[in-house]
Formats: sequence, structure tokens, C-alpha cells
Amino acid sequence: MKYLRQQIHQGRRQVDGYIAGVDYPAYESVPKGLSFKCRNRLPGYYADTETRCQVWHWCLHSGHQYSFICPNGTVFNQAVRVCDWWTNVNCPVAEQLYNNNDELYRTTEPNPEQQNL
Repeated sequence: MKYLRQQIHQGRRQVDGYIAGVDYPAYESVPKGLSFKCRNRLPGYYADTETRCQVWHWCLHSGHQYSFICPNGTVFNQAVRVCDWWTNVNCPVAEQLYNNNDELYRTTEPNPEQQNL
């Protein structure tokens, strides 16, 4: 893979050798009117495939939703739930990984052997 180096180009961050908005998404803010909703979803973190994963949503137990944007050149990696270089992320499969949120907020039964320590 080509070495990625950040530079300032026309007042916006670019990734050398690639075109922002073509090769990778380059939103400057979370777009209005996205179709993603937290209703009927597990609490957790979700890549927004409508924005080619540059936007991600935090769904709370209450159903409230907060939306965030990854810096240009990065997108939300649903597999590990962090912003990552766009070249490391397969955004079209992000929705298939939404269930990885079930490991968050999981309650566990206390281990009886550990209680006696």
C-alpha cells in the first residue's frame, strides 16, 4: 500500500495521491437528514454506511442518538469501533458487524469462587 502522508491542500486536509470526496468521504460536519436511527438497536456504536462510514452514531439504552464525524482521511471501523484510515475499512460490510455491540454493556454473573477471595 502506498505510504499515506497528510498535507494541507487548499485549506483542507488531503491524503496524498487520493481525491477527497471521491476516493474517501470528506464531510466537514455530520450531514442533516441521515436515515440511520437508534430505534430497536442495541446500545453501542454504529458506522453510518450512507456517509461511507465517515459518520458514526452512539446509541444509548434510552434510544437517544448522538452522531459524530471522523476526521477526513479516516472512517469509522465497525470491527473495532474507532476511526481508522479509510484504506483499512471495508465500509459496505459495516452493517454486518453491528452485532459486535452486544459485547458492550453486557452484565455477567458473579463467579462464586471469586466472591470467597
